[in-house]
Amino acid sequence: MADFPPDAWITTTRELKALAEDLRGAGRFAFDTEFISEETFEPILCLIQVATPNRLAVIDPLRVPDLGPMWNVLHDPAVEVVMHASGEDLRICRLQSGRVPPRIVDVQIAAGLAGFGYPLSLSNLVYQALGISVRGGETRTDWRRRPLSPNQLRYALDDVRYLLELADLLNARLKELGRLDWAESEYRDLVRAIEVRDDELRWRRLPGIHQLNRQGLEIARRLAEWRRNEAKRTNRPLRQFLRDDLLLAIAKRQPTSRHDLEALRDFRRSPVSGQVAKVLAIVAEALAVPPEALPEPTERYEEGPGLTMTVNLLSAALNHCCSRQGIAYALVGTSSDLKDLIRWHTQGRPGDRKPALVGGWRGEVCGQVLLDVLAGRLALRIVDPEADPPIALNPVRDQEEPTEAA
Repeated sequence: MADFPPDAWITTTRELKALAEDLRGAGRFAFDTEFISEETFEPILCLIQVATPNRLAVIDPLRVPDLGPMWNVLHDPAVEVVMHASGEDLRICRLQSGRVPPRIVDVQIAAGLAGFGYPLSLSNLVYQALGISVRGGETRTDWRRRPLSPNQLRYALDDVRYLLELADLLNARLKELGRLDWAESEYRDLVRAIEVRDDELRWRRLPGIHQLNRQGLEIARRLAEWRRNEAKRTNRPLRQFLRDDLLLAIAKRQPTSRHDLEALRDFRRSPVSGQVAKVLAIVAEALAVPPEALPEPTERYEEGPGLTMTVNLLSAALNHCCSRQGIAYALVGTSSDLKDLIRWHTQGRPGDRKPALVGGWRGEVCGQVLLDVLAGRLALRIVDPEADPPIALNPVRDQEEPTEAA
């Protein structure tokens, strides 16, 4: 097992404490996790992989009784933690320890800002940036099983083996481009989003929630709370207990009888089909709430053809900005961000808030261009459908021949 060093497999608290001191002494380390999330309320942490310039290691959380030394070094603000696509790993840290690492580098984000594309898989990024082919083939592994095969252990270590080298290369590139502070801002925003995420308000983000009236929102809130408590009590995934679409259907239909409830599509096949009385009681309690105590309606905007066309126009302008500056479009903004910008503009650009696309580093990339397009000061012109970018943005001048905008 040449790819797996003899001291890499950490299975005792003593070994973990020694490793944690090595990580702290290095001042920075690569970090990744393997977990199973399909069968339980919270993910089962199965492996923790780390790397310093001098050491590779895999921690077995199923055997190490106390992971405290690992969490302590992760939360040390003097230590930099390098990851790839860090969102899920940060959530695991929060679930396991109550906190997230305060100082991170995410090479996937760095790559998007450095012109490598976004979101790139780790193997793709390693190949593009370092010219190294990383073998895969273990993505469907049940990481709870022991012993793990040499291929599985090698795969696990490959997830951290090249991260520090990637971070060094990408940081140098970002520094050269003057974008290192952009990346650091994005890392801070990512950490903050994980820290403040309130799972109890998750129901507000359910697809289609804007279709509900205030009574429907109260039903959805109560059903979501019940679902969360029951899923946690029985240790199964939220959606396995009650699917989002069925929860929304109940909140929208507001059934008051067994007949009404069982008339809903798929209800009889759902895990809650045996709890008709409980579901009806939740609906009845929600309907009894006085109007002044009901949730405020979810902000809703009509999305007619005019908005769709405007989004498409701005999307082309945004793509143009990103292409000219060598930044991944998908990292800069989404259609939701463009819609938010359009609404802000049509509402008179209120000063109490700023859309993401005109603030921070995104504002530097595209903010003024998008505002000029919205205000009619810039027009799009197709230059060459085969070129990148295929369009030009020209200032609108009365009776003058358009020229290329800077």
